[in-house]
This record gives sequence, structure tokens and C-alpha cells, in this order.
Amino acid sequence: MTLHDNAYAAFMLDYAAGVLTPAERLAADLHRALSPEGGRNAHVLEAVGGAILERIGPLPTRYFDTPRLGSQEASGNRSSLLDPYLNRDLLALNWRKDIFGVKTLPTSIPTASLLRLDPSERAPSHLHGRRDVTVVLLGAYADEFGAYERGDIAFAEPGLKHQPRAEGDKPCVCLLATEAGRPLQGFLGLFGLGDSKPRQVS
Repeated sequence: MTLHDNAYAAFMLDYAAGVLTPAERLAADLHRALSPEGGRNAHVLEAVGGAILERIGPLPTRYFDTPRLGSQEASGNRSSLLDPYLNRDLLALNWRKDIFGVKTLPTSIPTASLLRLDPSERAPSHLHGRRDVTVVLLGAYADEFGAYERGDIAFAEPGLKHQPRAEGDKPCVCLLATEAGRPLQGFLGLFGLGDSKPRQVS
């Protein structure tokens, strides 16, 4: 996860600018809280953004309606929003299997959900029809493009085909932030058939 990765850099710039969707912003806040590198990157980008704002002068207050986790105004509000993901036993939640047999749970934020893979469990191979941002909360998982541990963030762009699997001897729990649209591309998406595009992963 470095700012040299294009998808990651663009995502973190959008985070610093306050233009992510609520679900993606939650993913970024969790990445920032769980990953030392994510915290540093967010701090650097917010400092750069602050310097730019000082040069261009006053802006309407609507630009500051949604403070990021690092700001003093946000320290209480945003931190409390992260408590359900950072300060509770995620494995003890009432998990339910979706139509693909994967354990999931909705969150209070639209288009954000939790996903769980137990040790050695694999999600079905699938083809994405929309962008997904995934941040690892517990354990680790891997797919054809890399391995991801607690605090890591990964991006699945439309057209990506992959099959995530839990790594190690502990369950993996992730927060998944999706954009509006179809989760899978057509009927073939259920089976991971069709063309896949490479993705850039931080």
C-alpha cells in the first residue's frame, strides 16, 4: 500500500478531499486506524490538502461538513463509528450465508457489508460488475493478485475475476464497500466466467 499505486493513491486523495461515498469512507477510516502506513499516508495527504487550501483562501463551510478521522472535530464522531468494527468480537456476530454460501452481514451504512471466510474457506470464483473496496479487519486472505492482512485495502474494478480464500489458521473478516450497480456481470459472473481485467492493488 503505497502512494505509488495508482488506484490506492486516487482513493486516498478522494478520502483526504472528503468525496468518497459513506461506505468507502468507512473503509478508508478503518484502513487508516488499522494500518500504520495507511495512517501516515492519510496524514500526509491531509497536510498537502491543508497547504493547498491555505493558498487558495476561504471556502464555503460546506467543504468541511464531513471531517476525516484525523481531525479534532472528527475524533469523537468518527472514532465512535469505528467501534463496532474495532472494539467488538466480530466472530461472535450472527453471521448468515448468502446465496453463494459465503457468511455476510449488512452494516448500518448502505452498500457496506461484512464478509467472513473461515480457515481454508474459499469464496466462489466471480466476475465483478462494479467497483468494490475491501479492508481486512481480522485474519488474512489471498486471491490471484496478492495476499492481504489486517488493515490492508484492496480494489476490485469492474471486469475483475478472482477467488478470495482465507489464509492461515484464523477466520478472515473484511469490510466490503461497494458502489451502486450490479455486483456480478451477468449470469456468467456467478461462475467467474468471462474476461478479466488486471487491477491495481495497494
